[in-house]
Amino acid sequence: MAAADLKVATFCVVTGASKGLGQALAINLAETVGDGSLIVVTARGEGGLNDTKKKIEATAPHVEVKIVAGDIAGPYSDELHKRICAVPSPQSFKHAIIVHNAASLGDVSKLTSELSDPKVITDYYQMNVSSVLCLNSQFFSATGSIVRRTVVNITSLCALQPFKSWALYCGGKAARDMIFKVLAQEQPDVRVLSYAPGPLQTEMVEYAAQNTADPDIRAFFVGLSKNRTALDPDESAKKMVKLLLDNKFENGAHVDFYD
Repeated sequence: MAAADLKVATFCVVTGASKGLGQALAINLAETVGDGSLIVVTARGEGGLNDTKKKIEATAPHVEVKIVAGDIAGPYSDELHKRICAVPSPQSFKHAIIVHNAASLGDVSKLTSELSDPKVITDYYQMNVSSVLCLNSQFFSATGSIVRRTVVNITSLCALQPFKSWALYCGGKAARDMIFKVLAQEQPDVRVLSYAPGPLQTEMVEYAAQNTADPDIRAFFVGLSKNRTALDPDESAKKMVKLLLDNKFENGAHVDFYD
């Protein structure tokens, strides 16, 4: 498949863009897309989004940045999704991209047999699966007149391999991978990628090191935290952008940073 030219006017949405990988993805995409592009950054915290906006404006002044703060799985999520995906003058864009990065680790302090609170389980999948489906649907509705569209699902090795005491996270990532594989089959003209960014030096590593119930998995994350051997989010973000530029991945594929 031919390389993709991302240096065109692009409407781009990045969720969970206030820090970490989401912020790095938003910055790297902004630096890559062409003049007249609009990057919509969304997350719960407006402070972090303002930081992301300032960093984009410093490195990619040719791109407009729009902040939409809110909980994509909250009680007013339908209206929030519409604001996130509101495309001004769709005819002015040649490409539309959405990066589903927002996610949570969930309760890793219990083994699977100990997960007994239905509200905790339902809330987890509402945030990490249901809201993603609904936001994606709104994105498709809003960008229907834009010829080229790309959907990126930020996934994990946990979508393919079980991590003891991480049942919620593994289940959510596996579900998302399959959902986007189905999307790729249904929409062959849309480029769909599930990208696993590798272990990142973020708050998630610290949380996992402190809270994971399984001793082996916990020890792995303690090592990452202590030795600072996890990946820099910017390095992984650059790899994802290169994957999009090269455009060689099978549609709907799960591609890991280390592949």
